[in-house]
Amino acid sequence: MRERMRANRGLLLTFIITMALGVSYHLDVFGHVAYAVERGKLKADLDHLQAFDASDVVALDKLSHAFRVIAAAVKPSVVNIESASSNEEVNRQLKQLFGENVQPRPSTSTGSGIILDEVGHIVTNNHVIEDADSIHVTLSDGRRFRAETIGTDPRTDLAVIKIDAQHLHAARIGDSSRVGVGDVVLAIGSPFRLGHSVSHGIISAVGRSNVAVDIDYQNWLQTDAAINPGNSGGPLINARGEVIGINTAIATESGGHQGVGFAIPSNTVKFVADQLRLGKRLVRGFLGVGIGPVDPQIADAYGLNEPGGARITAVGQGTPAEKAGLEPEDIILGVGGTRVKTREDLQEIIAAIAPDTKVELDIWRDRKRMNLTLVVGAQPEGFRTTGSLRELERRRPPRPGETVDEKPKDKPDLRESSQDSADSYQFEELGFESATVSPALAKRFKLAADVQNGAVITWVDPIGEAYAAQLRPGQVIIRANGRRIRNVHQLEQVLTAEAVAKGVRLKLRDGDTEIYRVLHVR
Repeated sequence: MRERMRANRGLLLTFIITMALGVSYHLDVFGHVAYAVERGKLKADLDHLQAFDASDVVALDKLSHAFRVIAAAVKPSVVNIESASSNEEVNRQLKQLFGENVQPRPSTSTGSGIILDEVGHIVTNNHVIEDADSIHVTLSDGRRFRAETIGTDPRTDLAVIKIDAQHLHAARIGDSSRVGVGDVVLAIGSPFRLGHSVSHGIISAVGRSNVAVDIDYQNWLQTDAAINPGNSGGPLINARGEVIGINTAIATESGGHQGVGFAIPSNTVKFVADQLRLGKRLVRGFLGVGIGPVDPQIADAYGLNEPGGARITAVGQGTPAEKAGLEPEDIILGVGGTRVKTREDLQEIIAAIAPDTKVELDIWRDRKRMNLTLVVGAQPEGFRTTGSLRELERRRPPRPGETVDEKPKDKPDLRESSQDSADSYQFEELGFESATVSPALAKRFKLAADVQNGAVITWVDPIGEAYAAQLRPGQVIIRANGRRIRNVHQLEQVLTAEAVAKGVRLKLRDGDTEIYRVLHVR
């Protein structure tokens, strides 16, 4: 027993001495122990990894090999572009601040591009070379050339430039109509002037539009592949090494990559670049209509079985659309046998048709399908798809056979004739208030002189259904679901709970124009 106690005391003394030595010599005893444990675990993991069978990592190896092959095959077709221009305004301000002897400074920008053919044509974004006084192109092998501008198309943000060089490698252009959400893609470009950088991701969405940039034709591919300033004009590539898009914009709050990039579809690139590199002036087809989307609610309101197509909101006077008999609230479902899925589809289909071409339109009118023949026109100079529709949204005369007022003139609406000018009604569920047009309200909202009756909107709840349907104070409702509205009580009769659940079609006067909206409870 005593011997055991002496042994325990010996062990305790040894531990105390060891700890004391550790403190005296600043030895991290516990740290060394933890390090030894971690090192042993790491060695075990490395041994485990080395013992893996080849089949365990074959999928990763194949993926890595595929990315390597795709990048190697496409990089020779990708170029770095630097443009410079003499910014006279900036230099003038510098001279005012620092005197006449100050050295003028150029404005520079950088981007990317892809080689289209072996004679030196290169496609890039228009904003990369816009207003440039000099353009230089650097190839993947380091060769550097001065480039000239062959043609530009600001409406798609595309441009074609040309270099005088030999031994060029043209890119393979793919079919962007076959691209789907989830497809693996690579992006190659010069982000932050770092030439020929490669990133990868997937297609996040197709047909993306309403991106806040001043470009008419969008209908873009969206990707989460890293795209940063300098990637503009570079290719978005599919798993077969084909260019399926040209990177052109990012959605960002920081100025850098946040997982939302946009690329011009390759079919649009091919259509535009093929004309620009031949030195042709780009001529697009023209209808002369204002168009809007057809979502499920609008489809229900118009009696369509499914959403799709492009709803006409206005028809310009003297345009090909008016000559063909198209009318506001028609829905275009197809052009020349090609299905129209979205309003962006319609824009691109018509733009690609040569002027004076006769096409058959498949349209939806008054809950029936019908066909019209239309001769496509040429886009007017200065036309913008994103511009104001005021020139299109003009009042049209009634078409032959149209009933302007459903009520016989010898049987006036007694309720209407007894209305006081202050009559109003609040549609609480829909979030707006309306009143019968009166001289006081006409003066208050500056209504057009020919607006003698109808239901003028006097207030709109900013979080209500009416606001979401783009109804605003001062607009006058003159038709609802095809019925003439002469006072607010007639509007009240149409806007029943059952009707707004399906969607009510409204025709309104907004200033001197006619507009069309669909009001529904979401």
